[in-house]
Order: sequence, then structure tokens, then C-alpha cells
Amino acid sequence: MSPVSVALVILSAAIHVGWNVLTKSSSNPKIFSLFKGSYIIVATVLLLPFLPLKAITVDVWQYIVLSGVAHGLYILALASAYETGDISFVYPIARSAPAFVPFAAYLMLGEMISFQGIVGIAVVVFCVLMLHFRGLDGAAGLGFRWDSFKRKDSLWAFVTLAAVVTYTIVDKAGMLQMSRIDAIQSGLRAPTFYMMINLLGYGLFWLYLALRRELTFKSFGKKEWFQSLIAAIGTLISYSLILHVMQTETVSYIVTLRQCSILIAILAGWIFFKEKYGGYRLVVSVVMLTGLFLVATAE
Repeated sequence: MSPVSVALVILSAAIHVGWNVLTKSSSNPKIFSLFKGSYIIVATVLLLPFLPLKAITVDVWQYIVLSGVAHGLYILALASAYETGDISFVYPIARSAPAFVPFAAYLMLGEMISFQGIVGIAVVVFCVLMLHFRGLDGAAGLGFRWDSFKRKDSLWAFVTLAAVVTYTIVDKAGMLQMSRIDAIQSGLRAPTFYMMINLLGYGLFWLYLALRRELTFKSFGKKEWFQSLIAAIGTLISYSLILHVMQTETVSYIVTLRQCSILIAILAGWIFFKEKYGGYRLVVSVVMLTGLFLVATAE
């Protein structure tokens, strides 16, 4: 990868962590995510007249719907995880998705997994287990029990992971179909697909909170309105940077390098939020990145 591409991917990773930090620091992560998504919805609606929606085929719309539902679940799960868990715990699990995508692709799409890929997946799974070493029942130091997986932050982190793996596979299949639509310019295919799934995903999130009667704004400070706007802009910029780099660089290396966001998130949790076990989680994340590299470079 060129130095410029490396810099852009690292910048994208840092911005991604940035909006996650803003979400975690919110007094109400769900409402914060709601406002963040609302800005994206407004921007999408304003751009609708300029999008080639009529050219999208029925089979592609099916993938958009499936991905939108998975994105809606992802938004809910991530916000719920941040309500109860450390960012240095939740974020690494959620971002370990690239290791599980090949396995899901094997089951759903029939893609083969090499021995190197299997080793990489095993390393990441091991690291996810190691992240569950933490103080339990007021005990000093690190401990591990299987019932730690029943904690809300762990459950929501795994739901987030499952949602990411699901929409990654669906998006891959959907974009493959999208690439065959000659009536849509190549430069508009990914942005159009991305905006439609976000419109549906955040729309479902709005509906969920409304039905659950969780649309409360009393504890949502004025400062957070602006921060949620920054988070929305950061989301779009982060994704756009990756799309730009993907035009000229090898995807596997981009995916691996972008996971440096895990290290940034753990440092942010350790330094900014004063979370426990920062040093331990940092070591685990370095090993996890090794596993992700093995998966990303497997043939």
C-alpha cells in the first residue's frame, strides 16, 4: 500500500473510533445513535432525487432490505452495549467480525477457507474469550467464569458482532448483483446501496424506540445534539475514505490495517474513560490483530 493510502485508512480508523467514543460518552447512547442516524436520514432524503433508484432491480432491493434490517439490529446492539459495557471491551469484539466473515461465507455462499484462514479465525476466537477475563464479584485482579458471557455488555457485543457479519455477507452479495446493473454508473453503485440500507436501518431503529416508548430527550443535553451531528459526519467520512482507498489498493490489506481502530479504542477507553484492564486488553488486541491479518491475507 502507498503511504497516502495507509494514512487514509488509519485516519478512517481513528474517525470510526471517534464517533464510537462520542456514542459511549453520551448520557443516552440510544438517543445519541438516533440523532446521529436522523442526520444521515435527512441527508439521504435530500439526495434521493439524484439517486438512480428506478434502475435498481428487485433482487438488489431484497439485499438492501436484508442489510437494512441487519444494520438496524447493529445500531441497537452497539448502543445497548455501550450503555452497560466498556468501549475497550465492546469495540474489539464488534470489530473482530472480519475473522468470522469467511466462516459465514463458507456456510452461506460456499466459499472455501484455507488452513491459514482457519488458524487466524482460531486466534481471534481465543482472543475474544480472553477479553472476558476481568474482575468478577468484587474480586481483585483478573478472573474468568463462563457466566460472564451472560452479562448485558457481553450479550449485546456478540449481537453486534453477529449483525456485522450478517450485513457484511449480505452487502457482498448485494453489491455483486448491483455491479451487473449497467444503467447505474459504477461510481454511484456503492453510495446508493449504502444510503438505502442506512435509510432503512435507522428508520427501523426509530420505529423500535417509538414502539418501546424510549424516545425520551429529557436527559439528552444540548451539547450532544452537536456531537451527534459530528458523529454522523464522521461516519460518512470514515466510510468514504475506505471506499476511496478500495479503488486502488488490495482489499485484504485495507481490512487488516483498518482494524488498528481496535488499538485506538482500547487506548481511548483506558485513558479517556479510565477503564480497567487497559494494558491487558491492549496485549490481547495485538494478538487479535495477528489473527485478523492471517484471515485477511489467506488465499
